[in-house]
Amino acid sequence: MVHKAKTFCRNCGALCSMEVTVDNGRLLDVVADGSVSPYGPYMCIKGQSSIEFHNGAEDRLLHSLKRDGQGRFVPIDAAQALDEIAAQLTALIDKYGPRAVALYHGTGAYRSVLGGQLEKSFLSAIGTPNLFSTMTIDQSAKWVTSGRMGFMASGKPAFVDVDLAVLVGNNPVVSHQTYPFGPGESGAPGKAFAAAKKRGTRIIVIDPRQHETARYADLFIQPLPGHDAVIFAAIAHILLRDESYNKRFCDRFVTQLDALRTAVAPFTPELAAARADVPVAQIELAAQWIGEARCPFVGSGSGPSMSAHSNLNDHMIEVVNALAGGYRKAGDRVRNPGTLNPRTPVETVVAAERSWEKGVKCRTVDIGKLFGEFPTALLPQEIMTPGEDRIRALIVFGGNPVMGLGDPERAVAAFNDLDLLIVLDPRMNATAKLAHYVIATSQPFERHDITIAGDSLYPTAFAQYAPPLIEKPAGVIDDWEFFWAVAARMNRPLLLKYWTYGLDFEHIRDCMALDMQTRPDPEDMLRFLCRNSRVPFDELVANPSGVRPDMAEHFVLPATEDNGARLQLCPADVADELGQVLAEHSDPRFRYLLTCRRMLEAMNSAYRDAERTRRKYPVNWAYMNPTDMAAEALNEGERIAIDSECGQIHAVVKAEAALRRGVISMTHLFGELQASRDPLQQAGSFTGALTSLQQHLEPINFMPRFSGVPINVATANAD
Repeated sequence: MVHKAKTFCRNCGALCSMEVTVDNGRLLDVVADGSVSPYGPYMCIKGQSSIEFHNGAEDRLLHSLKRDGQGRFVPIDAAQALDEIAAQLTALIDKYGPRAVALYHGTGAYRSVLGGQLEKSFLSAIGTPNLFSTMTIDQSAKWVTSGRMGFMASGKPAFVDVDLAVLVGNNPVVSHQTYPFGPGESGAPGKAFAAAKKRGTRIIVIDPRQHETARYADLFIQPLPGHDAVIFAAIAHILLRDESYNKRFCDRFVTQLDALRTAVAPFTPELAAARADVPVAQIELAAQWIGEARCPFVGSGSGPSMSAHSNLNDHMIEVVNALAGGYRKAGDRVRNPGTLNPRTPVETVVAAERSWEKGVKCRTVDIGKLFGEFPTALLPQEIMTPGEDRIRALIVFGGNPVMGLGDPERAVAAFNDLDLLIVLDPRMNATAKLAHYVIATSQPFERHDITIAGDSLYPTAFAQYAPPLIEKPAGVIDDWEFFWAVAARMNRPLLLKYWTYGLDFEHIRDCMALDMQTRPDPEDMLRFLCRNSRVPFDELVANPSGVRPDMAEHFVLPATEDNGARLQLCPADVADELGQVLAEHSDPRFRYLLTCRRMLEAMNSAYRDAERTRRKYPVNWAYMNPTDMAAEALNEGERIAIDSECGQIHAVVKAEAALRRGVISMTHLFGELQASRDPLQQAGSFTGALTSLQQHLEPINFMPRFSGVPINVATANAD
């Protein structure tokens, strides 16, 4: 029987509301549901792709697999696989201790509420600190910044209140990534930018490519990549030179202003303009607008966080935001005070804590955790370096780290060195092909979920519950069930807690002890997670399109007393890094810089093999400015070889006038691990082969360089 059902998308942080047409256990169609959603009737192309994947596209896995002695994958009943995995994990822990086990949390795991919560409980139950995730090979520089600077508990302003939006290395119209790292709205981002323009909001976009979001810019600055720290040091220089920074805010909430003034003194707008190859007038104008703004929001995306000096890039961007007072102030309206997790913002500083300098450390490097996680780039050496506490078993939850890490030679060697590799995923991705067990997990439309991941990100208070729309296939299990079932077989009790970033799981006292004999009811678990919600769980169940709670207006509260904490604008290590950048020179061996780019049709490696994606992107195009192509005597569609200090790939060149000269732009996570000389044969080109996991790593978070990579190009001879 055909019927319609309400749910929400789980491809990215926007969590857009959807209406799905269901016919006898098959999903026929999906449209946006704007009846309650704060984004209105919006859904991007990935929503349609998720329906097609659910129905079997892209070779969706419908049963679990085990690699046999000959390296072949054979079907295995999920219960049998769980028995064997539990036994092997127990044996490894008994012999080598709990640190022999690690977990990697991938992009696909972020929107699985119960899976993410029980993942933390499982790690706690077995006693291992080894948690890695995509964040530390993406934007962990933002974690480093908050750890070195501190942050304002009042938070950043809502986009509707902003009169100046500065976006650096971010294309939210395509990526749907905005708050809290950058201005905008994650759902219907183009509509939000158009509305901001109509309100009179000034928009500055800084990016090597005049991308989809840049069309809304009042000021577009197109620098060479890798110079964000220099540009924003120059903007800080101008704000201090002209005394146009927000003195009221800085007098009350920042420190090290004199140290910052000294450190940025050499970073004149002329120097920054020469380094980044942009007009001096543009840097001066950006600083003028920032100094004039009443309610600015200066933020960034993955561009600055994935290129050279990423920690310093993000720190200096946040320094400028702090100099401008780009935070909510006491008395400001709080547009979204939280629904499932109510919050009361206070205008005060949360002190810098430098978590990586204390507590449990990596075994191979004297570095601790960032926001509860170890740097993922260190995972290969944590696996391969002999000695006590070496990682021997890795659980990969909803990710593809062997590609996400880059440097495939080192990554593959490490994953092959594991005694036990378990992948929880509905796709047979590159990491799964190296696994000992691949556990086929359910799709969003087959499981219970709730919008915890978006609770603080929506522009207004909103929450939605999504029950299963259809039964999952017989050979598939929910990802949360994997953690519960393995823990039950290992006699390790699990505690369900409401965990979000910034909380220490071990110190959360409010918890629900799970029955380890009988499979827990997912609705009971979600009901527990909603115990402090403004909207009772039963009300969410009764309103499948979601609920906007009816409540009084909320405002940022003034601090009742001064806690003494201040935003540390220029700690000693930041000043040292500025000095290093000042002294460096470009590498004369390379003529171009390779940058990464997002595509609307894919979410990292998800949906890159969808039919519509492949029609539009039969290869991972190497986009290049037409003038550069002419200088290199290259024609569109011609095969080229791209060489970095670390490796070589072959690609197909495509002209893009929106890209500045000296830059080549390609999508991350395309192609195959083992590079072929024929991009058409491997359906793309894997740019991770141009990255090293041993050279050019950032301090603290050990972030590899994925963007702004120095390269050369040449015509490739066809084999």
